[in-house]
Amino acid sequence: MKKNNKLTGIITLAVVAVLAVVIIIGTNVLTKKNNAPSNGADSIDLTGYSNTGNIIIRSASEVKADDGSLEGYLVTVASKGFGGDIYMDVTFDQTGDTVKSLVINEHKETEGYGSKITEEAFLSQFNGLTAPVSLAGAGTESAAQAAPTEAAPVETTTSANETVTLADGTYVAETEGYKANGYNDKVSLTIAGGKITEVLWDAYNEAGELKSVLSADGAYEMTKDGPTWQEQAVAIADFVVQNQSTDAIAMNAEGKTDSVSGVSISVNTFVSLVKQCLLQASPKSLQDGTYTAQGTESNGYTGIVTLVVENGAITSVVWDAKDAKGEFKSYLSSTGKYVMVEGNPTWKEQADALAAFVIENQSTSGIVLNEQGKTDSVAGVSISVNEFISLTEECLTKAASGDVSSDNGGETPDATPTETPSTDDSEKAPGTIDGVSGATVSSTAVVDGINKAQSFIKDFVLKK
Repeated sequence: MKKNNKLTGIITLAVVAVLAVVIIIGTNVLTKKNNAPSNGADSIDLTGYSNTGNIIIRSASEVKADDGSLEGYLVTVASKGFGGDIYMDVTFDQTGDTVKSLVINEHKETEGYGSKITEEAFLSQFNGLTAPVSLAGAGTESAAQAAPTEAAPVETTTSANETVTLADGTYVAETEGYKANGYNDKVSLTIAGGKITEVLWDAYNEAGELKSVLSADGAYEMTKDGPTWQEQAVAIADFVVQNQSTDAIAMNAEGKTDSVSGVSISVNTFVSLVKQCLLQASPKSLQDGTYTAQGTESNGYTGIVTLVVENGAITSVVWDAKDAKGEFKSYLSSTGKYVMVEGNPTWKEQADALAAFVIENQSTSGIVLNEQGKTDSVAGVSISVNEFISLTEECLTKAASGDVSSDNGGETPDATPTETPSTDDSEKAPGTIDGVSGATVSSTAVVDGINKAQSFIKDFVLKK
């Protein structure tokens, strides 16, 4: 009996050992199968490739036909766009010269603008295109080819007085209609020798009484110990004269600033009126181009306005804001992740309404603000709009001189693509595509990603 038990134990161990071997072999087969590239593709080892900068080669593989012959290459790229990385698959022929297809897998571009890079009208342009690729109107060299690394899409601001020759004279701007506090604001700005020499800010009520006089007499009092309204108005006006610009006045969402000592009142209306005066003193015609202005961080978001001028007229205005993660308020609003008041128009819908108002009126002058930076001038808009007006007027100041040098994510004017798609393909040079209108940075990121992928194939894979 003991002998039989011993034999049974030996047999059991043998069976277990055989099963273990079978399982190991099966696992290895399955692992190899699961790790094998799909669609008959063989992975390309990236070891030794210098993968740096804002465009990264994430993976690559050879694409094989059913008979095992080489058909081409598939490269997965991450290229820095306006809202974050754009992940895309680029397929080339076996020479690496021709783009066979382009697929956008993931992106964070602005809804309705940069997001159009996923549409067939944009993607189909690349099928059968000879690389390197460029944007129509941008020359033959993309940003990826022109520099070792691509510039990050960070918009900058430029002082109006640094970029525009101001005509001598005295210019006046005022709000339309009395605000919630019963006053109408008015700014007078004087230019002499091309420089701002005097700025006067005041406000008057329906009785025609000036806030500066009432403040000096004690009839208009804010705090007993602090500077009067008139003293604060003089201080911020002097600040503009000293700095020859309003650029250094950083405001929060309530239109207040810490930039000028002793000033605690809301100054958003003052800044807006000063910029309107500067526009009057600037050349009257707007020059065609895409102009961008970026505000300062407030409540976790940084505002950005992009304005397009075509044939001397404003044809597109986009207002958005991004957080520290690079996520845009328009996208978060449209997906329900950024909600203000249930039942009201979304933030994006209100931003679009403001943009439509500016395009229709070719100006911001009809948007009257109250002390909180809100307006009743545009139906359905309940959000604070002082930042929108300020940034839009900054764009208009730039458009008066055609200054696009600090716009489009730090690109140079030569790298700015034509925003209106060409209807005649014969006018475009070989290897060029039309960018998405109003989405310069997104379009450029796609083009640069493709060119980086081709460079990888030609200089790294085929030279081995």
